[in-house]
Amino acid sequence: MTRPRTLRRVVPAGALIASGALVLAGCAGGFEPTSAPGAEAPTSIVAAIPTDPSSMDPIRSGSLVVLSIFFHTFDQLVHISADGELEPRLATEWTPNDDLTQWDFTLQDGVTASNGEEITADDVVFSYQAILDDPTSENNAYLSSVASVEKVDDLTVRFTLHQPFSAFPRNTSLISVVPSETYEEMGPDAFAQDPVGSGPYVFDKITKGVSYDLVRSDDYWGEAPAIESISLQPVSSDESRVNGVLSGSLDLAQIGPTQVESIEQVGTAQVFSSPSNGVVFLGVNSTVPVLQDPRVREAIALAIDKKAITDNLLMGLAEPATTMLAPAVEGFSDAVEGSAYDPERAKQLLEEAGYAGESIPFEYATDGRIPLSSEVAQTIQGSLEAVGITVEMVGTDQQSHTLKVRNKELKGVYLNTWAPSTVDGDLPLTDFYEPAGNNNYAQDERTAELAAQQRGVIGEEREAVFAELLEYSNTQGYFVPLYVPANNFAADAALEWEPRADGLFDFTETSFR
Repeated sequence: MTRPRTLRRVVPAGALIASGALVLAGCAGGFEPTSAPGAEAPTSIVAAIPTDPSSMDPIRSGSLVVLSIFFHTFDQLVHISADGELEPRLATEWTPNDDLTQWDFTLQDGVTASNGEEITADDVVFSYQAILDDPTSENNAYLSSVASVEKVDDLTVRFTLHQPFSAFPRNTSLISVVPSETYEEMGPDAFAQDPVGSGPYVFDKITKGVSYDLVRSDDYWGEAPAIESISLQPVSSDESRVNGVLSGSLDLAQIGPTQVESIEQVGTAQVFSSPSNGVVFLGVNSTVPVLQDPRVREAIALAIDKKAITDNLLMGLAEPATTMLAPAVEGFSDAVEGSAYDPERAKQLLEEAGYAGESIPFEYATDGRIPLSSEVAQTIQGSLEAVGITVEMVGTDQQSHTLKVRNKELKGVYLNTWAPSTVDGDLPLTDFYEPAGNNNYAQDERTAELAAQQRGVIGEEREAVFAELLEYSNTQGYFVPLYVPANNFAADAALEWEPRADGLFDFTETSFR
């Protein structure tokens, strides 16, 4: 398996974007942004998160946006690095039994929360059991494989699973451990207002909707990070995030692909662009009569010029996808080749299949999760019609499109994307190829068999199963992997930082030049 390298651009900036610059109002509730040139290297960072988290209670809250806060203030058993590798955190090692239905985690000794409470196996068991007992917890789905969690001794926790699950340790990277005595004494609501964790930072101030201010913990059990204070501020507007960085009120913010060129044209800022953990794809309802013929599905894949989409429409801030997993994701195989662009072969296949121009619905979201989704859809429409495939364009808002996906109501081909929060292939493959999967129209017993098989093996054997499944999927044309979008960030020119494949923030190894 290969891992993508980060493409880093350092570009001049310093003035605001020409068209109606909108500057964030100070750093209300936060810290001062980067110092002026010539001053000592700053030790505070102000970064934008896209939405306001629902709660600071890690038992109940587990959305992706809140993880950028929890990674700094709580410990998880394991940590996923910026390039997708699994690393120790609260656990020093993790060992399965022979059939991968049981995992033992050995914990760091001497770990304490910021209030001095010792973190042991009891706290891990409490945190996981509280989530298991609460079906409304946003973390509950990550633990669906867990039958029980128990303390073996003070530094050992045992998870017993319902079935073999080789990727289980990656799921624990999303679950934060709370000091159980403090949590029970305070109660969930009070704890969410004044959280206590064992991470490298502690909460300084929470101003909901404005900022989540963190300061470095003097009593952290691990290596102290260079950055002394972090202010994470909800900023939903793309324009506000860009202008916040260019004005100096933000040190770092995620931006869209269309904003990169604007930043490159002005001021002193840098742009970080690196491949994400997601794949934008064309889903195919292979139960629709016209799409039941694999030759028609193959023709659709051959008709689309992926490189034209990535290089032209997306301005090089994406790469053509070969499989339904991105290179950053565990399970990706560079041995699997994607469909080539061959419109003549597509026309030939359509003729062989007896395709007579039947209209195929093409459904997509006009906004939301996929930047430039309408333009991408229209580009694909042009490619399909160029080889003789008639499509009926059906654009809806993101919420309506998502409901159609979840209810399996899509009538032809559709634009969608999947980015696994665990940076592992198990989550998306479950959705693509197993019977209950939202995107699984084919209901092919072979894909379900392979998706289940990868959970019971590890190492090279697991990689081989992934490769077989991804190759089979391409051959059958159940999906058309289109491209892997980049995560793009605008940042202060002096920031030394490595973006994560999942787009989340981790500043524990960050500094300023």
